[in-house]
Amino acid sequence: MGLYDDLPETKSTKQNDPRLERADDAATETEEAERETKRARVERDGGKVGQTSEAAEAPVRASVTTNEALNRIATHMLKPEKFAKASGVLKKLLLGDELERSNAKALYACLENAMSPSPKRALEAKTRYDYEALFEIVAAFAPVIFNAKQKPMVEVWQTYARRINALYTDDSFEFSKAVKDIQQRVDNVESYVEPPLFDEDAVEVPPAPEGVSKEEAKEMAKAYIRSAAAEHAAEAHKLSVEDAKRNALVDALEVAGSLYARMWSQTTIDMMSNHFHERRDKFSPEAKRRIEEIWDNIRKKKLARRTGGGQGAMTSFERDAARAANSQVSARGSVGSENICDGRGEAAAKMLG
Repeated sequence: MGLYDDLPETKSTKQNDPRLERADDAATETEEAERETKRARVERDGGKVGQTSEAAEAPVRASVTTNEALNRIATHMLKPEKFAKASGVLKKLLLGDELERSNAKALYACLENAMSPSPKRALEAKTRYDYEALFEIVAAFAPVIFNAKQKPMVEVWQTYARRINALYTDDSFEFSKAVKDIQQRVDNVESYVEPPLFDEDAVEVPPAPEGVSKEEAKEMAKAYIRSAAAEHAAEAHKLSVEDAKRNALVDALEVAGSLYARMWSQTTIDMMSNHFHERRDKFSPEAKRRIEEIWDNIRKKKLARRTGGGQGAMTSFERDAARAANSQVSARGSVGSENICDGRGEAAAKMLG
């Protein structure tokens, strides 16, 4: 049984589509031309067509097979009901040491589809553990497969699949560890910058060199403007990814706030919300508004909890602190002696003046 045999077949879109038929004909012609070129090269080198090295053709054949498999997997990643099975096949492929830099685009498409239409899809209870397991493996391959443009967005998806999902643990130590990691990322994230608008008329085009015709000067000016537009688009994309990082962190705070009913995690969530609130100026206006709303909601729950009217009772630390604050302290400094009526407290008070 092959590695990809358990994937369901995708629906064919070639029926009654002349454009795809023409594309298939062109692909066939291209393959024939490539075979003719290979035959001519082999004959030129003094060999025969049938003597081509099997080892030399293996990497090309493996690369094509891997990309085709990734394209099929990407199609099924879009469908939540097929994600668990498709992600399992993708994990086998990743662990099979078959991926190379040439497969980065197809692998990125798989992950992009897995996070469509929103990265919050990774937080659904049915597939939460599948996302976490998949992106744990992806984290090992990301540094060597993805390029500089792809890595930042993959890191955003990692925040949802691994770091936010880690908040759903029932282990207090692991929960505190996940919160600490998120807070560290809040400290390290860059402050929000409003993306500038591109105005073609505002681009200062340098004068054309001497001896250049008007037509050539006009073409040079258009090329300069296109270059400026491309630089602006690259900068805008970078700012957009940075904002996606910040929004992912706010989503993490929102998830933590939704878990406030767990008594053992309430104090940690209180500190987490304060951490975000103190650094809210690093976020966009919309994200800043969300942080303030979440912080205010958590603060109200905390006050209601202390007065006994909110979700859950007080934590053991808060109960002990309240009991100590309301206890009477004798002159000897002991707590709880208010019910002892043997005169020792009064005598000590007289001695101390």
